[in-house]
Amino acid sequence: MKKTHIIGLFAIAIAISSLMIIAGDASTYVDFATAMEYPERTHQIVGHLSIDKEINYNPELDANSFSFYMKDKKGKELRVICQKEKPAEFERSEQIVLTGKINDEVFVAHEILLKCPSKYQDEKLQNKNLIFE
Repeated sequence: MKKTHIIGLFAIAIAISSLMIIAGDASTYVDFATAMEYPERTHQIVGHLSIDKEINYNPELDANSFSFYMKDKKGKELRVICQKEKPAEFERSEQIVLTGKINDEVFVAHEILLKCPSKYQDEKLQNKNLIFE
């Protein structure tokens, strides 16, 4: 075999192994029950804020941590400790995506993403009402 063939095969092997590593890291959304079955793994959970429960945030004590209660897509509610600062308009979010692990009946999140209501949503409703009037 020529050196170029060996280098080519080596490059292909590296590319395949890289793709396998990337595919292994691709995660899917789970619920709290599944996260509790595998507490050693990092999970992504989609849900919404339980507005009837309190949100604990004391920036004077720790600006990079707050806690709240969230319901997953199946309705299971769990306390969440987020190790980030509380996002602006957190209470108005329509949906929350957390990345983290279960630790003693508490979900400890190290990443949080919010889906907030669109600022154009009211304008769309008004425009629809004008069309039908």
